[in-house]
Order: sequence, then C-alpha cells, then structure tokens
Amino acid sequence: MKEAIGGTWIFGMVITFLALFTTFVSVSTNYSRCYKIKDEVLLAIERAHGINEDSVSSINKFLKGTGYSSVGKCPDDGNCWFSFNINESYSSGSYRPAGDRNTNYCLAKYMITRNTSDADNRVIYTNGPVGHPESAYYGAVIFFRLEWPILRSMFSIDISGETSIIYLVNDFDEVNERCYG
Repeated sequence: MKEAIGGTWIFGMVITFLALFTTFVSVSTNYSRCYKIKDEVLLAIERAHGINEDSVSSINKFLKGTGYSSVGKCPDDGNCWFSFNINESYSSGSYRPAGDRNTNYCLAKYMITRNTSDADNRVIYTNGPVGHPESAYYGAVIFFRLEWPILRSMFSIDISGETSIIYLVNDFDEVNERCYG
C-alpha cells in the first residue's frame, strides 16, 4: 500500500510540473507574438509617414492575417489617442472614441515641430529647431490577453512602443485638428 501512495504522489508532481511548464511556454510564446505585432504596427506607421489610410489598412490586414483579436481600452494619460478596430475600414473622418473598450489597438501622435502661420502668413516652427520640416513620432498600444477562460478576466497587459522621428508627416486631417487644432 505504501508503494501505491508514493507512486500517486510522484504522478501528481509530474502532472503539476508539466502543467506549469506548458503554461510558461504558452504565455511566453503569446507574449513574444504580441511584441512582434507591436513592432509591425510601428513599422507600418513609419512606412506610411503617419496615421493615414495606408498605414491603418496595412495594420488591419496584418492583424487579421495573424489572427489577432485582443481588445482593450486606450490609455488615459492625457495624450491624444485614436482607437482602431481591425474589422472596420478607416478613411478621413472615421474614428472610434478613445474611451471605447472594444478596440484592438491604439495610436497616438507626439509633435516635435509643427508648422503654424502668423497674421502675415509667415511659417513659424514651434516646439523644435527653426528650419526643420514638420516632424512627429507616434505611439502604439497593443493588448495582450490570455486566451484561458478564468485567467482572461484577471490578466490584462498592454504592450506599448514608439516609432522613430518621422519628417514630413502625412496624417488624417482629424489627427491634427483633434489633437493640435
């Protein structure tokens, strides 16, 4: 009888170790996949020189292709965030409210230099060195969710990143009007 109970304990320990190891591998794999998705989102913004129809459609196409379906809420940090859903097409004038919880990814624009005009229609560069073209960098937030029934509601991790500086930005008109208008 002693050997039967000892074998049961060892069997339980092996099963527990396998469950923990499998959990660790699946979480780390999904987490690294989410970083790859974030990098691709930032590259699409850099290629299209801002948040515009080309970058949003490229991002949506990539996310649909990878099977990304995590949703979340944009950060409430005082910056001007734009919410996007991969199942909706975007053109100038169509944005989701930033407080929406059913967004797949969020984008923000941070101005470095901005072209403005004075009363005599002279171009003035603000927030940067004189003579530089309009430049900005962008932030992105991707949502990481565990696809397990109980843990899905307990863990919510947002992965964020920023692009490098982009010169001569080409954004939707609403990006500049809503954030810097």
